[in-house]
Amino acid sequence: MTVVVAAAMLIMASCERKPVMAHAQFKHLPAVGWQRSKPLMFQPQYDDSTATYDVMLAVRHSNSYPYRNLSLVVDIVDTDSAVNRRRLNVALADEYGNWQGGGFGSLYQDKVTIATGLAPVQASAVKVWQVMSGCDTLHGVADVGVITVPK
Repeated sequence: MTVVVAAAMLIMASCERKPVMAHAQFKHLPAVGWQRSKPLMFQPQYDDSTATYDVMLAVRHSNSYPYRNLSLVVDIVDTDSAVNRRRLNVALADEYGNWQGGGFGSLYQDKVTIATGLAPVQASAVKVWQVMSGCDTLHGVADVGVITVPK
């Protein structure tokens, strides 16, 4: 009898729903800089196709980054290839030149939410361009990433 109860408990425990986790995917930028003509492509990861997610963009930059902000174009592409384009101006420093965001040493990380409550089919790919005015090759940005967080 105890073997049957133990087996039933084991089966029920295996049917428990696993927690839906946040996922991050980063692309390291070359030391020669991020060219305006070279977008970064991401394929966000999702644990549960029935859940909704917030999609965030993270930027890691060094002390050598020469600007207060970062201008980006972000395309969120759904599974039918429809594109939802967003233009972002990410403030990396305040008016006094103090870096915002977290970090230590010479790298800082900032993140900004680019979409909320999306189903995985609504964001199967994310494409990111730097569009800094008068800057064909941007220096000082180390990594760019996409983070998906379940709602």
